[in-house]
Amino acid sequence: MVDIKIRIQIGAPLEKVYDVVSKVDDDPKFWNLTKKIRNISKKEGEIVREVVIGKTDKCLQKITLVPKGELHVLWTKGLITGTKDLLLSAMGNSTLLEISMSYKLSGPAGLFSGRIEEELQVEAEMAADLIKEKAEGRPHSVPMEERKSWADLIRG
Repeated sequence: MVDIKIRIQIGAPLEKVYDVVSKVDDDPKFWNLTKKIRNISKKEGEIVREVVIGKTDKCLQKITLVPKGELHVLWTKGLITGTKDLLLSAMGNSTLLEISMSYKLSGPAGLFSGRIEEELQVEAEMAADLIKEKAEGRPHSVPMEERKSWADLIRG
């Protein structure tokens, strides 16, 4: 079982943060393991979709949107089963975003759960930072590393 919890304060009102996280078709922009999305059905506040994670692993998700405060993702079939919850709390002019992930990994992924847990932790931290940047209206910047010589590019 993989359990991950992230908390981040975002300098934007709750409504603006909710607008970012509720556009779930944009998930690949924030969640780097999510490569493709195919919506199967959309109803008021509920989406069922197929998600490709990694290179080829397909999973099914049921997403429940609670207006202006919560997003619940239930992974029902595939490499990952479990839940991912995004909870928003207003804090004056800013918002507290809490991400809680509880996954069970199956198949070959279960054998490498320690390494995959680290990847999921990094993914969640990066997603929180990207959501924060988008909600605050800041452009995404990739930190650049200084290289000493061309050989570093080959070995690095």
